[in-house]
Amino acid sequence: MVELVVCGSLSLALDQSSKRLARLSSHSRLNTRSNGRPASLLLIWLAALVCAIVLARSGAWFQTDIARLGLAAAFGGAAGNLLDLLQRRAVVDFIDLGWWPSFNLADVAIVGGLVLAFSHA
Repeated sequence: MVELVVCGSLSLALDQSSKRLARLSSHSRLNTRSNGRPASLLLIWLAALVCAIVLARSGAWFQTDIARLGLAAAFGGAAGNLLDLLQRRAVVDFIDLGWWPSFNLADVAIVGGLVLAFSHA
């Protein structure tokens, strides 16, 4: 359990640190996106967290360490974007590949974490 909290916290900390550095860098091109009402998204995040815990504890899903670490990374990333919405009313995106919509490390943690979680569920 402790390693899950550490993994989620690490995802959140890396995301927030990278966004802070991107905002401070004059060379970085920042984009922002607004994704609805933060209070509603917070309730959805909490409901998803409760559902994931219930599924893992019931033995129905997410029984491997890799699956649970993937979930922790995804929830940490989602918390990073949610924190942006609560603080700034917009998510800060700074990774721009040109051929893909801009994104941030939280998005990477969400997608990568969910891929790990469901491929090892």
